Amino acid sequence: MDETGLTRTDLGLFLELSAIDPELPAYRRLFLALRRSILKRHIAGGARVPSTRTLAGALGISRNTVKSAYELLQAEGYLVSRRGAGCYVADLPEIAPVHVDGEQASAARSAWEPQAPPAQNPSYQLLQPAVPALDQFPYRRWQRALQSSVSSPRLLAGDPQGDARLRQEIVRWLSAQRGMQADASQVVITSGSQQGLYLVANELIAAGEPVALELPGFPGTERVFERVGAQIEHFRQQDLDDMEALSRVKLMVITPSRNFPLGHTLPADRRLALLNRAHEKGSWLVEDDYDSEFSAGPALSALFSLDNRERVIYAGTFSRTLFPGLRIGYLVIPKGLVDRFVALRRIIDGGLSTPAQVALAEFMANGDYSRHLRRMKRLYGQRRQQLEQLLSNSALANLPVIDAGGGMHLCLQLPDSWDDHALAQSLVKKGVSARALRLYDSAGRPGLVLGFAADGAERLARGVQLLEQVVGPALSGR
Repeated sequence: MDETGLTRTDLGLFLELSAIDPELPAYRRLFLALRRSILKRHIAGGARVPSTRTLAGALGISRNTVKSAYELLQAEGYLVSRRGAGCYVADLPEIAPVHVDGEQASAARSAWEPQAPPAQNPSYQLLQPAVPALDQFPYRRWQRALQSSVSSPRLLAGDPQGDARLRQEIVRWLSAQRGMQADASQVVITSGSQQGLYLVANELIAAGEPVALELPGFPGTERVFERVGAQIEHFRQQDLDDMEALSRVKLMVITPSRNFPLGHTLPADRRLALLNRAHEKGSWLVEDDYDSEFSAGPALSALFSLDNRERVIYAGTFSRTLFPGLRIGYLVIPKGLVDRFVALRRIIDGGLSTPAQVALAEFMANGDYSRHLRRMKRLYGQRRQQLEQLLSNSALANLPVIDAGGGMHLCLQLPDSWDDHALAQSLVKKGVSARALRLYDSAGRPGLVLGFAADGAERLARGVQLLEQVVGPALSGR
């Protein structure tokens, strides 16, 4: 697909676009059509794609639409930009055709009610990661959903796999936001992503079998697999060029859209190589997707959306998007594993509270969930910028900031000789609940993980002031 050969591909691209849900934003539809053409090799690796002006004119769409689609393709690694020479299709590994079209948009649009913020929650400290803006939660809307969930049939025990309507709303959401084509029958509702990983470990891993876990990564994941006696190996996203190093493992847990906590993104060529390796070796890939809803820019497509061989298990949670006390997460699993996972679920706890699931399904179906996330994404972006500005105007300005690509936290890098664990403990005594970066990678560089989602301007300023009090003297004494 080059400038001179554009006319030969116009019809094919129009056909690709026509097969995609018309309710999706125009840039998303174009992104999906181009991605599918790239994966099917209709557009060869190394080919130069048309300029935004040329393609917009050929398709009769706005140039901004093409620009946004190109930017998302570059972010996911399907296009590479060469300075002064335009954009080219990346050379990607061969993989069987995948189903990436047919994304569905969220339905139901109703007016949003302004909410009176509650009193400040005293149970969390300043700059604490992973805590959402609870003062901005739409309490009245949630209360209405809860009220509608209480009826005699719903007071009985529900399906151990999870409420059917909630599972349907989840697959609708994942289709529209993450490009995933799945059926509600593939969803298992859990009490959070941690329980989801526990189900995976207990069903798929035997004692002594090798499991690959990401560094840096969430410590709770490692504890789950230690519990079943797995032989744990570690890897870093940056080192995944050598797939042979992972040829032995039975299962790999990875955060391809946004590594926790640094925000690294796994590009398309490595995603496809991982899928090929998992298929060849009969291993499993567990995609931990903890807060992609708050990524800067459009959410990247899930690794699951590229998997047509049923080797990927997707784990999601509502604890960060709504509130931690909800305790609802989910797995999306290959069809061949569903019966096994549901049988295990019956043994573990028999299923979750039915009213909470029914309320969440209603909250999603009437559009309140999507509206809340749009508001929070804007708010968290503003609060991230506020925190970065406060740091740049403080005594900590010379410490590098690692922006995790949106989300709910950023990382402040510290000198190599510093003990970030001891520093985090000192900060807790001051009321700042920053996390030591080495908590997630003991062999990595020291740093602090600073949350910003839960704190307004005054609390952010106070948090940075306390950071200066603890960290500043150590900086001046270097």
